[in-house]
Amino acid sequence: MKLKNIFTDNKTKVFVVTNQDEEDELNWTIEPTDFDLLPEEENVYYVKAYQVSADGTYDCYLGIMTPERIAETVVKKEPSGQIVAESIYEQEQTIIPAVASDCFGDYELFYAKENPQIGIDVLKDGLTKASNKNIVAEDLGYVLRDEKRIEEAIDAFKISEQTGPSSEYVFLELSRLYREIGQKENELKYKEKFKVSGGIE
Repeated sequence: MKLKNIFTDNKTKVFVVTNQDEEDELNWTIEPTDFDLLPEEENVYYVKAYQVSADGTYDCYLGIMTPERIAETVVKKEPSGQIVAESIYEQEQTIIPAVASDCFGDYELFYAKENPQIGIDVLKDGLTKASNKNIVAEDLGYVLRDEKRIEEAIDAFKISEQTGPSSEYVFLELSRLYREIGQKENELKYKEKFKVSGGIE
């Protein structure tokens, strides 16, 4: 099917681009997948997404290149019914994927400051489905940290620790979070883990 017809399929969460020879992105060929999360494989995907406002969300789709997890294009349905493709950088409101990711990238992809809970819920749901739980847990941990939800952020980073953190910086985050709530023993324990793993502040 063509990208411009993506709104006719309301069951699929992740579409893969199979032909991008056309200059107009809306004429690119896409195929539905049965993925619940954005996969690691190198490709261009269009995933179900939310345009987030303080009082709700509006459904759209987001074009994401993997494995770098770079989001550039938003496909929206105008009130007139017309389908348009726009740059993510031109959006007045934050656009976030409605599915979590199995590949690493910038956690801010899921951080809608207008209503952070939307992204938090997407990531919590993704955590139950993810094969790479550390990736989703770290995205969640960073969003919760920025929202000053310290205990919840600790819980998320601990999931990453248990399933194989992406880097020693997860230990540094845990050390800093424990410091914020006055748990000196845990602060020092994770600072030491960070150093033993090769971390340099």
